[in-house]
Amino acid sequence: MSHHDVVILGGGPAGTALGLELKRHASDLKILIAEAAIATDWRIGETLAPGAVQLLNGLGCRDHILRDGAIEGVRSQAAWGSDRPHAHDFMFSTRGSAWHLDRTSFDEALRAAAEAAGIEVWRGARFLSAVAEAAGWQLSLDCQGRRVEIGARFVADATGRSAQFATSQGSRRRFADRLVGVAALVRLRDGAIRDHATLVEACENGWWYSTALPDGLMVLAWMSDSDIVHHHSSARLGPWLAQLRAAPLTAARAATANSAERIFTWPARSHCLDHVSGRNWVAVGDAASSWDPLSSAGIMKALRTGKLGAFVLLDAIRGVDGGGAKYRRLIEAEYRHYRRDRRTVYRMERRWSGSAFWQRRHAAEPFDREPAVHFAGEP
Repeated sequence: MSHHDVVILGGGPAGTALGLELKRHASDLKILIAEAAIATDWRIGETLAPGAVQLLNGLGCRDHILRDGAIEGVRSQAAWGSDRPHAHDFMFSTRGSAWHLDRTSFDEALRAAAEAAGIEVWRGARFLSAVAEAAGWQLSLDCQGRRVEIGARFVADATGRSAQFATSQGSRRRFADRLVGVAALVRLRDGAIRDHATLVEACENGWWYSTALPDGLMVLAWMSDSDIVHHHSSARLGPWLAQLRAAPLTAARAATANSAERIFTWPARSHCLDHVSGRNWVAVGDAASSWDPLSSAGIMKALRTGKLGAFVLLDAIRGVDGGGAKYRRLIEAEYRHYRRDRRTVYRMERRWSGSAFWQRRHAAEPFDREPAVHFAGEP
C-alpha cells in the first residue's frame, strides 16, 4: 500500500490549486491528486470571472492555462428586471477581463501543471471509503475498476458538490434551494458574428445564460428548480426548446448557431457543509460550499478556497493550531455574504409574481435559512 503526506480527492480547480500551493511552500511533500473523471466530454463551468487570472498567476500557471484558445470577455449583459439588456463593462475594472474557455481542457491543463510541479496525478480514480487511523487515513479508491488501498496523513476533499469524503465522515450539506441547470452546447454557423459577452436573461420559470466558447462553440443554459424542470419535462430536448423560445434575447443568439442535438442536466443547488474541516482533513471548492451560477464565481472560488485549504493543511503539518477554525469562520462568513447578495439580486426581478420560481426567491421557504456551520476539531 502506497503512502502519501496529502491525498487530494478531486482534480478540478480547487484540488489542483491546493496541491500547487502546498508544493510552493513545502516542496518535499508527497502529494497525490485522485481525479475520478477520465472522459473528454465538455463540462459546465466555462467562465473565469475577473480576478481569477491573478489567482492563476499566483499559482505560477497563468500562461500555461490561457494559451489554449481562451476567449477574452470584456463585458457582460443582463436582461434582469426589464426586457432591455444592460451592459457591464470590465474595461476599467482593476481585476481585468473575464475569460471563456473549454472547461475540460482547462482542468486538464491545471492537472498537467500539478504534475510538472512534482505532484502525482491518478486519472480515473474514484473515492470509495475512508478509515481513520492514528497517523491519518486509509483510503479505498476505484481505479478504473480496480480497488486500491492507499495511506494518507491528510486528506483534502475537492470532490465538488457531492462532498463525498466530508459526508462520509458525517458532515451534512445544508441546502438553500433546489436549482438545476439544463444546457446545450451548439456550434455557431459559418459567418455568424461572435458576441463574446455573457448574456443573462430572466424568464418566467427561471433564467438563461449564454456565452461564446473556443472553437466556434456556444453554451445555452437554462437555470430553474428541479420540480419545475420535472413538471415541464424540460430535461428533454423538445420542452427545453420551448423554454428557450420564451427567452427572446437568448433565442436570438441561438438562431446564429446550429440546432441543439442533445441537452444535459446538472445540480446547481446552493449549499454549505456544517463541518468544512476536521481532524486531518479539509474540504475546498464546491465541496465546502456551492454557489448559484448567477454569482459567476465558481472557478475563482474554487481556486481561492483551494489555496486557503493548503494553508490549513500546512498549519496542521507544522503543528500550528487554529488554522481549521479560521478557515471555518471564513467559509461561514463568505457563504452568509453570498446568500445576502443572492437574495438582493433575485428580488430585483419582479415581472412574474405568479411564478413559483420567483415566489421562492422573494419570500423565504421553510428550508431557506442560514446553515449552522460548525467546526469538528483541528485538521
